[in-house]
Amino acid sequence: MRKNKRFFIATLAVLVVITVTGAYTLLRSPAPKPSPPVPRPQPIQPIPGAPPFDMSKYKKEPVITVWIADKGKVETMPLETYLEGVIAQEMEPNWPMEALAAQAIVSRTLTLNAMEAGTIRKLHHADVSTSKDELQAYAPQKINNAIRTAVQNTRGQILLYAGSLVNAIYSSCNGQISATKEESFPTEIPVDTPYFQPVTDNCFQYAPPNEQKWEVKIPASEVARTIGYQGNPADIAILEKGPSGRILYIGAGNQKMYGSDFRKAIGYDRLKSTLITQMTYHNGYFTFQGLGWGNGVGLCQWGAYTYAQQGWKAADIIRHYYVGTQIVKLWD
Repeated sequence: MRKNKRFFIATLAVLVVITVTGAYTLLRSPAPKPSPPVPRPQPIQPIPGAPPFDMSKYKKEPVITVWIADKGKVETMPLETYLEGVIAQEMEPNWPMEALAAQAIVSRTLTLNAMEAGTIRKLHHADVSTSKDELQAYAPQKINNAIRTAVQNTRGQILLYAGSLVNAIYSSCNGQISATKEESFPTEIPVDTPYFQPVTDNCFQYAPPNEQKWEVKIPASEVARTIGYQGNPADIAILEKGPSGRILYIGAGNQKMYGSDFRKAIGYDRLKSTLITQMTYHNGYFTFQGLGWGNGVGLCQWGAYTYAQQGWKAADIIRHYYVGTQIVKLWD
């Protein structure tokens, strides 16, 4: 009996030592790294200067005029037919269905936004354009059954924020964090866009390497000329970055320009984004290292691909990238 009692006491002592040691180890262990900051939810209130969207104008699917850029002529077709050609070029036709559906809702919204603003009508006397630089790319020859299904399943669906039409901009790869309007479109969009926030994603999981990280070497004289700086080019630096880490201003002395304008002047395919991680000067050249490809605003297409592979629905994908928006159906 005494032997069993001694064994019990010894075992209890060992357990106490293990428990205390474990607690000590936990206390000494480094704290886990904090998660990336989550943007504060924005109050869903009307945007000053943004007109309410008149849904009654679109009770039926509109027939629209399309400027066919490569043919230099205008064609007429139902909006959903035009949209099929857009999705076929803006995404790969074999992508997951929910990514294609998200793109359909976004592209339909952007199409109506262009029609309401009349931007393409001023250029070509048409509602929309197939020029990628003017609105959205277009390739009807690539349409397949998946594209038709994605468009049909979201037929008539668009995005609104507090009753106003969303300016549903999107890009290829956002570098794993979305841009704000102030970073990528500081002057082009006249009203606030509270739905554009620096939300994070995991688009690098599937994005091609050349859209994840890149490097470009640009003559310092070209950089100085672009900015309008006549002093020593080596003085040029990134002056300010925005919430997502993108260039807000670049310059030197009393000369500076928006990062988005600088990228446009240098060339979109050379400076793939304004999410610059490093800018260095050496022997008359600036080397820019950056992340992502495109303006980084709104839907990230490779992010949508990733989320669709993880089982997200189109509505969930859209709510992630356009914070506080709602999907409404205009026509059957």
